[in-house]
Amino acid sequence: MPELRHALAALALLLAPACADDEVPDDLGTWPEDQVKLVDSPRLAHLAAAIEGGDALTVADLFYTDRVRFTAAADPTDLFAAQVAEHAALPPLAASEQLRVLSYNVGLLNRWYPFTHVGVPRYLERRARQPAELLGAGWDILFLQEAWELVDVDRFAAEAARRGYTIYSGSPRKHEQHGLVIVVREALIGDAPQEFGEVQYAAQREIEKFPGPGIERGYLRWSFTHAPTGRRIHLYDTHFTAFPELWQERDVQARTLGGAAKDHPDDDLVLVGGDLNAGPYYPEDRFGGDDEAVLAGWWKNAMMYPLILHYGGLVDTHSALAPARDVERMGQLLYPFDRAAYLGDPLAGRCAAIPVDTFTGTDCNSIYFEQYAATEYPARLDYVLLRDPGGHARVVASEVVYHEKLDFGAAGAFELSDHYGAAATLQIER
Repeated sequence: MPELRHALAALALLLAPACADDEVPDDLGTWPEDQVKLVDSPRLAHLAAAIEGGDALTVADLFYTDRVRFTAAADPTDLFAAQVAEHAALPPLAASEQLRVLSYNVGLLNRWYPFTHVGVPRYLERRARQPAELLGAGWDILFLQEAWELVDVDRFAAEAARRGYTIYSGSPRKHEQHGLVIVVREALIGDAPQEFGEVQYAAQREIEKFPGPGIERGYLRWSFTHAPTGRRIHLYDTHFTAFPELWQERDVQARTLGGAAKDHPDDDLVLVGGDLNAGPYYPEDRFGGDDEAVLAGWWKNAMMYPLILHYGGLVDTHSALAPARDVERMGQLLYPFDRAAYLGDPLAGRCAAIPVDTFTGTDCNSIYFEQYAATEYPARLDYVLLRDPGGHARVVASEVVYHEKLDFGAAGAFELSDHYGAAATLQIER
C-alpha cells in the first residue's frame, strides 16, 4: 500500500543502523538446485538471456545484487509454452475425482502502529460478507491470505463449521503476524494422520513487524490423505514480501518454500497457493511511482516466478492448458508510464480492453485503485502451483475469479477484496 510504503521508508531512514534484513541464505550454494547454471534449466534460461553475463551464472548468483544486472526484460514466453507441452504430454486418467482450488488474498488489513495507520478500503463491509461468499461457492480447498485478525479467523471457522469445512490458521500469536488460513472440505480428509506446520521465513523486511504493523511473513502447511483417492496431499499457503525493491527477501522466501514443497515423495501431490507479490514478466524496468519519481527496478521482480518453480519442482496451473498471457496483457498497457493518465483513469483507460484473465492485482479493481492508483504495475500476483512428479493430477480449468463488483447496499458497489482470486480445477487419479 502507498501509505505503508511511505511510512516504512521513513522508518527505514530513522532505523537504518539497526536494520539487518536477511538477504542471502547461510546455506546458499549447498543445495543441488543452487548449483544449476541458468542456461541449463528450462525454468531459468530466459533469465540468462536478459542478464549481463547470464550464460555463466548459476542459480545462486541470482541472490546477489552485484551479480544481477538486467539489460532487458526476461521474457517467459517459452517457459509458459513448455509447461503447456509438459501437461499435454500426460496420458489421460482412467478414473479420477475433481478438486476445486482457490487462492485468494481477502485484503482485511486494518492496523494502527506508531506514525500511521494502514488498511485496505471497505474492510468492514467485506469482512462481514466474505466467509459466506467464499465458502458457499463450492471450493474444495481455499488458500486465504490477509485474514490478519483472530476475529476474522473466528468468522471463517464458524462458516466452515456450518458448511462442512475445517480450517487451519496456525497458532494465535503467529497467525496475527502472517494472516494465513487454509480451508478444506471435511469430507475430503481421510482417516490417516494429518500433519500441520507453521513457518516464519528467516528473510523478512524487519520493520514490517516492529515498529510497523506487526507483520512477519511465513507459510502454513497441512498434509492429509485425500479420502476419495487415497492420495497424500500437501498444502502450502503463503504471502511473500511486497514491494519491488525487496526482491531479494522475496526470492529467498521462494527458495525456502520451494525447498519445503519438493521435500515430499514423488507419488504425493503438493499444492502451493498464495499471494507471491510478483508477476512473471515486466516489459519496462520503470513503471508507477509517486509525485517525486517513477519507480524503477521491476525486472528483478520477474525472478521470483521461475525460482519457485525451479526450487519446488512446481508447475503453474495457470499455464497448463494454454500459455499464460502475462506478456500479451502487459503489452496492452500505455507506455512510457504517464502518471497523470494512470491516475485519471484505471490503467489509463485500458481496463475495458484488457480481459480479466491474468492480472490479479490491478487498478481495474476499484478497491485496489483507491489505495494503489498509479503506484505500481498491474500483475499476476496470486497463484495455484502444483508439484506432481508421479503424474497423478490433471489441470482441467484455470481462471481469475471474484473480479465482479458486488452490491453492498448503502456502502455502494465494489469488489470482495483488493485482489482477484486465482482458481484451478484438477482431476486427481483414483
